[in-house]
Amino acid sequence: MTDLSKTTAALRLWLEAEVLPLQAGQVRDEAGFCERLAADGKPVDLPRRAMVAARQLFAFSRLMGAGLGGSRPRLLANHARDALLAEHLAPDGAVLPIAGGGAAFSLYDVAFCLFALAAAPEAVLPRARAEALAARILTRLDALYRHPEAGFEEARPRRLPLRANPHMHLLEASLEWIDSGPCDPRFEALADEIAELCLARFVDPGTGAQRELFDGDWRIADGPGNAVEPGHQYEWGWLLLRWGVLRDHALAQAAGRRLIDLAEAHGLTADGLAASLLTPGLAIEDATARLWPQTERIKAWALRARLAPRPAEAALAEATAVEACLGLMRFFLHPLRGSWWENLGPGGAPRPEPARTSSLYHIVGAYHELSTLEARQFLPIARKEHRAPSTA
Repeated sequence: MTDLSKTTAALRLWLEAEVLPLQAGQVRDEAGFCERLAADGKPVDLPRRAMVAARQLFAFSRLMGAGLGGSRPRLLANHARDALLAEHLAPDGAVLPIAGGGAAFSLYDVAFCLFALAAAPEAVLPRARAEALAARILTRLDALYRHPEAGFEEARPRRLPLRANPHMHLLEASLEWIDSGPCDPRFEALADEIAELCLARFVDPGTGAQRELFDGDWRIADGPGNAVEPGHQYEWGWLLLRWGVLRDHALAQAAGRRLIDLAEAHGLTADGLAASLLTPGLAIEDATARLWPQTERIKAWALRARLAPRPAEAALAEATAVEACLGLMRFFLHPLRGSWWENLGPGGAPRPEPARTSSLYHIVGAYHELSTLEARQFLPIARKEHRAPSTA
């Protein structure tokens, strides 16, 4: 077995033997899924969010498609679907961020609901119904929250700063719809719009880093809160590579590789883990290693290995993806089997805190990229012709 095969098999075994039983037991309840789980296995009582239901629907749908865990992923995906439809999706296309209402519009939650609807297999949610739900969400989003230049506002009246992060997940959702088969042409247009917005406005021309916060005209916002997140360099890099291949857009592919390289050059701690934050000048500001940036590092390098034009380049990218996965597995050394630490401090000491159940989305996404690489080593992703943006 190669290092890639051994590492992917270890992650698969952990998901199947430890994570799925925990999710079916302590994480699932009558109302859906708990938000956080303490180290003793007790759920933390918090309001139920649309984002968690949507992420769980994605995660269990993906594990179901991978054939892990027998019937358990399908049962859990059905449970997540029921929670999402009952508590968070209104007939007019509104997404209710908090079960029971009372929360304002959230572009972030809209993105994840669209993403989950695309990922849900026919056996869990009939495609026609998923498409109808997504169409209503898109129509409402376009009607109420369009930014005059590109992208979306996050409140009416306007609330600043504008953020790149929800747009990143809208791009992820759009690509998921495109990859899943024939879809609403508005997803093609939305993927183009957000990728082009990122290339034009989200990347700092001075440092080459993707930035987080912007003024009302999509200019990089001033202030100490606008740091650089290594995890998002990897994530945007992965998305721009996917979109660049989809559109045969060489500049987007080059930009995606540059973001990944920037995170690799500036964003790793002395322990070899992706750090939480960099300063605008690209020095490490917070050396705490959060779980989710490790998964984005895996995804970025696994995709680069698949796209590499030369075997030596592919081998180096593959080795980096394996290294990143071994780093991720350090977060799984937890007293509760199937759970994880959210943060490791300098030196690798875990920070005692409840696990975020929504982090499973990140882990499953990383597993999917690794297993795809394992099955299709050195084979490029199929390209698709560019389609003109729809006016629908």
